[in-house]
Parts: sequence; C-alpha cells; structure tokens
Amino acid sequence: MLLSVPLKTTRRYDIGPPLASWVDATHPHYTSDQCRDDLLRLSSLRNCLADSICTNRGHAAALSGRALEDLWEYHACLLEAEDRGFPTTDDELVGSKDLRVSWESALGEERAVSRSNLRYERCCALFNVAALHSYRAAQEDHRGSKEGRSRAMRLHGKAAATLEHLRTELMAGPSADANPSADLTEPCLLMLESAERAQGQLCAYEAAAARPEPHHALLAKIAMGAADLYGEALAQSQDLLLRARAPGASAGWGARLKAAAMLFRARAERHDAEARRAAGEYGAEVARLRQAEFMAEEAAKFQAEAEVTSPGSPVSATSAVYLHEGGMGLAKHEIDWLRRTVRQRREIAERDNATVYHEKVPNAKELGAIRGQSIMAKLPPLDEELWPASLKRPIFSQLQKA
Repeated sequence: MLLSVPLKTTRRYDIGPPLASWVDATHPHYTSDQCRDDLLRLSSLRNCLADSICTNRGHAAALSGRALEDLWEYHACLLEAEDRGFPTTDDELVGSKDLRVSWESALGEERAVSRSNLRYERCCALFNVAALHSYRAAQEDHRGSKEGRSRAMRLHGKAAATLEHLRTELMAGPSADANPSADLTEPCLLMLESAERAQGQLCAYEAAAARPEPHHALLAKIAMGAADLYGEALAQSQDLLLRARAPGASAGWGARLKAAAMLFRARAERHDAEARRAAGEYGAEVARLRQAEFMAEEAAKFQAEAEVTSPGSPVSATSAVYLHEGGMGLAKHEIDWLRRTVRQRREIAERDNATVYHEKVPNAKELGAIRGQSIMAKLPPLDEELWPASLKRPIFSQLQKA
C-alpha cells in the first residue's frame, strides 16, 4: 500500500515584469535592463512548470515533461534571487506591489493562495520536488528487486528530507508565512514527512524479510519501527487544523495510515512470536500470536474503511490521496494472508502449550512492548541540483548579493 505526496499546481504567469518594476524601483545601482535575460529565464521556467504540472495527481505527466529538472533549476534561481535581495515577504516597504504568484493547495478543498514574494514560490517548488521523489519511489520494484528496494528507500528518504527542510527552514521562524495553504502547514508537512519515512522503512523491512533465513527478532523491531512512523503520520493527519481546513485529506490519509500502522504492528507481533518459539518460550509465543491476531483484525477493519475513500469514490475527489494502482487490493491481500496465517499458528500453539508445554501465557503488560528500530532516522542529503552552485548558467551575476 503505497501513497504519494500530491502535487501543487499553478497557472501560467509572467513573473518578469513585476520583478523588473521592483528592480527599477528598489535597486540603487542596477536597472531591469541589465538582468532582462535572467528575468525571462525565471518566467520561462515558471510557465514550463505550470504547463507540465496540471493536476495534483499528474506526477507521470510532470516527470515526462522534465518538471523535476525544471523545479531544481527554478529553486536554485529563486535562491540566487533571494541572495540578491529580491522580496521574500509580503512587506509593502520592501516587497513587490505588482507581483502576485498563486498556487493551489495539493490537498484541494480551499482556494489558491497568492503571495507577492519569492520565498513562498520557493516553498511551493520544494513541495513539488518532494512529491515527485515520492512518486518515483512508489514506481520502483520494491518487492522483487534488491536494487529496486534500495532505490525506493533512497527516494522516500529524499522526499522526507525535502519536506523536513521545507518545514524547519522555510515554514518556521519569524520570516515564515503566517497563513499558508493547508498543505504547507506544520501538521500536513509532518504527516507527509512521517509517511515517507514509514514507506522507506517498509522497503527496509522487505529487504530483511527477503533474506534466505529471516531474523525474526530483527524483523519485529523493523516492523514496529514502520508502525511507529505510520502512527506519527496518522496523529498529524488528525490534527484539528488539518481536519478543519482539509477534512477530505484528513479522512483519506487517516484511514490508510491507520490500516498500515496496524498491519505493521501485527507483523511485529508475529515475528516476535516466531522468535519466542525459537527460544522455547511457548507461553510468550501464544501471547504474541493473540496480539498479532487482534491487530490484524483491526488492520482489516481500517482497510475496509479506507476502501470507502479509494480513488473513484466521491470522497477521494477532494482527499488528494494518490494511491498507486492495486495498492489497497494488495494491502487487503496481505492483511487477509496475515490473519489466516496468525490464526492457524495461534490455534496450533495454544493446543501444543495446553497439551505439552503447560507454560503460563503472560498478559499484555507482562509481555511488554516491542521496541521499534528506525532505519530512516538519518535521511539522505537534499538534491545537489537545488543549489545555485549546480546551475550550468549563473543567474543575476550582475547584481550584488544583499
């Protein structure tokens, strides 16, 4: 069950003339004629993005239209413009009165937000970089290929790192936008970041499970680590701000995150049961299997709830949940298989313990919690292409840095 971050969309807009007016009105040593080509370059990049990113689920078309490369270059150019003193806030004294850049929320459900500064523009570009990395990760063969799992894990990490940078460096602090669209609020960014970390952890779990002789104690820790991350994302999806401003997204993401969290908790309990059996702790095995069965049943319940908001339903039209083809069906298959397997093993383990081993079956408190191990705690670095040093052709080199 793989989810991708939805895309922000915008309309074509010639960003050059208002910025030219700002240069002529503000810069003491230069005129807009001296950076005319650079302003045209900014306008061209922005309009290419507007053309290639048409809907919040248009990831495939965007990638085929080289949107990721354009986003990298656009972000690097915007950062260089900020270093030259171009407006970064909607301050009438230092800002551009004529500039009005507008972006739709990736979650839908509210009107587009317009701003008169380049910092917000850069935030929207970064959000879409994360969204495209998320989509690329989901397209990898993370089940059948070791290389595919490795690439998917790294791309999920790239998406999470980009969202973390956006959240902590651009959308926080005194210069942060006071009232951004719902997708750029802290709860939403934390939800998406945690979901990407969780999906990277999923890849690590599948890599460990694919070994010829699985290490069940380790698998239990990795599975619980994924459950914890899905749980963190779930908590953010139910934040009051997100539920008020984007109820469809809150419900759509929440249902799927609940199902995923319970699925991985059930997996963790099952793997720990296998480890207990191998250690000769038959009473503890029964207790873990009972826990696993309960959590698998809960996962099935939440998965059925998620099907109500699957693509094609009225809710999903506004929920901005990009669920990859076969995603929920695959989750249902996995949950049903886990329920059957755990139930069968639990019945055998209970019978064996009652007739052969006669061990006490501990309760949940006596059993203790499984401690998760996070593989995604350390994220990969941001794309080098996001920074001005990567530009093959410098921009605004005639203007002095602020």
